Amino acid sequence: MRIVFAAGWFAALCGAAASVTSAPRFEVAAIYPHDPNLPVAEMKFLPGGSLSLTGMTVKNMIWQAWRLLPGSVLGGPTWIDSDRYDIQAKLAVGTVSSADETYRRMQTLLADRFQLKAHRETKIVPVYELTIAKTGLRMREAKGPAPSPFEGGSITSWGYFVAFLSRRVDRPVIDKTRLQGAWYTNLQYTTDDGKQEEIGGPSDPTRASAGPSIFTALREQLGLKLDSAKGPVEFLVVDSVDRPSPN
Repeated sequence: MRIVFAAGWFAALCGAAASVTSAPRFEVAAIYPHDPNLPVAEMKFLPGGSLSLTGMTVKNMIWQAWRLLPGSVLGGPTWIDSDRYDIQAKLAVGTVSSADETYRRMQTLLADRFQLKAHRETKIVPVYELTIAKTGLRMREAKGPAPSPFEGGSITSWGYFVAFLSRRVDRPVIDKTRLQGAWYTNLQYTTDDGKQEEIGGPSDPTRASAGPSIFTALREQLGLKLDSAKGPVEFLVVDSVDRPSPN
């Protein structure tokens, strides 16, 4: 999924439905079934606090709205994982809204239009702990003008990078690096099913088809380490949800 916004991966939950409904609202929100022939899924934060969602499932929307890790939303009917929607949510012209308010408006939209009711729970589950490898960090903080991709990779907020890792290793990643801000990322690795993926760098047609795993690539290319552990993770548990009300 492509998110056109560099945001932190986790924030304090407003777990109960009462907290959701107290959030500010979009002035108008139009919801449509997604055309399966079009790409999925995209989330755009528009000027003034408006929001455009394309091809997103309700579960996608929930973990985005509460800034949770993928996999941290439990319960609910099976269709929240399969039905995809396009949403255009707008504010009045001239409105100034922060990113935090936009996320809260997403929560309200889910409560109003999808009748979402949920609560939060903390569970001890398998996680990965992210630390700096003994060989030292091999990333450069993005403080000055952006270099070309051939020099330093793309600029990624640290919180978003940790969230990306959680999605790729299919387990919550607990950040113990104490890093913040934005960093140049250039990571090339092979997925479990043999696909070549890269973040931030240019395509390299000479690269061998069998590259390192993401764990090895993190250590060798970025100076980061993932270790298996168990730790507390907050989940949002869906109590009830309906398909969206008409526009």
